[in-house]
Amino acid sequence: MPLADRALVVGIDRYPAISALFGAENDAKAFHTWVTSSGQVDGRNTLLLTSSAFTAATNADEERPAKELIERFFTDIDNAAEANNQAGLGHQAGRRLWMFFSGHGFSPSLDKSAVLMANASLKRVHSVASMLWANRFYEGGWFDEVILFQDACRTRIDDVELAPPFLRIKQASLGQIRRRFYAFSAKDRLISKEKMFENDMRGVFSATLMQGLKGDARDPKTGAITTAQLKLFLQDNMKKSLSPAELDDDEIAKIPEVYDPDPFDILAAPAGWNAAPTFPLAIAVGNPGGRIWIEGAAFATVASVKQAPPVWSLTLPRGFYRVRYGGAEVTFEVTGALKADGSPVIEDVSI
Repeated sequence: MPLADRALVVGIDRYPAISALFGAENDAKAFHTWVTSSGQVDGRNTLLLTSSAFTAATNADEERPAKELIERFFTDIDNAAEANNQAGLGHQAGRRLWMFFSGHGFSPSLDKSAVLMANASLKRVHSVASMLWANRFYEGGWFDEVILFQDACRTRIDDVELAPPFLRIKQASLGQIRRRFYAFSAKDRLISKEKMFENDMRGVFSATLMQGLKGDARDPKTGAITTAQLKLFLQDNMKKSLSPAELDDDEIAKIPEVYDPDPFDILAAPAGWNAAPTFPLAIAVGNPGGRIWIEGAAFATVASVKQAPPVWSLTLPRGFYRVRYGGAEVTFEVTGALKADGSPVIEDVSI
């Protein structure tokens, strides 16, 4: 019997002791709907924590959700691993762990990140160290795959130490193949934005993420949503939802932090997937003559020529690509747009 996937989904809008948010809960609910349908995680193996699920407390210290509810979820994971081990299934809790956080956050150092809980204040920084927990589950082999999404600011708080995971460090089983994908809305010291998307307030990162997970980050050849394609999609598209003023603001995150992902499929191709049609593009080469190539998913080369012409004309399926030439690289998208007469638009790229 295959081991179960699990998902922790947290969205906190109500912070009585600090500023409120307005889109974090919407982000969490949207992700929870997706992960329990397209993501195929059984609802019995998910924990959804949002502000509206709790009565507002009269004392900020009593506001919920707080970290003990998340720690209980982590304890259940360890208990499941023990039960599986006793049943002869190995010391794993499941095949894949999803973790999604949307709320206020901070970064005590360049390589760490945490999400504030609803009872946090300027004096008592109650938080969950999301990346430390993801690393503990990955390194210890509780799961084959660990996926972490965090939509929260990563402003610096230097005088706060993150509480380490309370599960003891263990070694993964020999031969266990483990993979991970971590994506954060902001890089170190930057803030994340909320904006209106149609009728809902949403985090810009979360709205972009859901667009990718629902199909826009599919590999154009295989139809699967891969870690490489999702990374490219997030880094190329989050900034498209920001205004010119926001793009000029040095404190606002434009490109998410996506740690170099292991290559794997986040979501398989849908049933009946056929190879995608190809569309024309023209790459103008400023100094033709050397080798030029294009990379797609997992940075695999999808096209190349030994001697670059002044204009390289070819066709590719829809998707995100990088063209590399002479030490330079340019990321571009093949959109598959059509003219009014139904003929394809030729994508123009320069390098």
